[in-house]
Amino acid sequence: MTMVGENLDLSSIPGGGEPRARQRKPRPFLGITFACCDVYTRVYVNRQETAYEGKCPRCARPVRLDIGPGGTDQRFFVAE
Repeated sequence: MTMVGENLDLSSIPGGGEPRARQRKPRPFLGITFACCDVYTRVYVNRQETAYEGKCPRCARPVRLDIGPGGTDQRFFVAE
């Protein structure tokens, strides 16, 4: 005997939309290898969308790559 509320249907989402996680736009990032500690990490665009900013995960050395005209399509860099 099946009771009301006994089964949970997770196959559909109310409102017909996609889950919130899938609706978000991917956050832009660059791949950086920090030569100081020989470690790779992602550096994300700042809130103002004027630069990619981050720090070495081991020694906290900062890095900033400005966004502007005449830039590059390169997505991976080495911070020396």
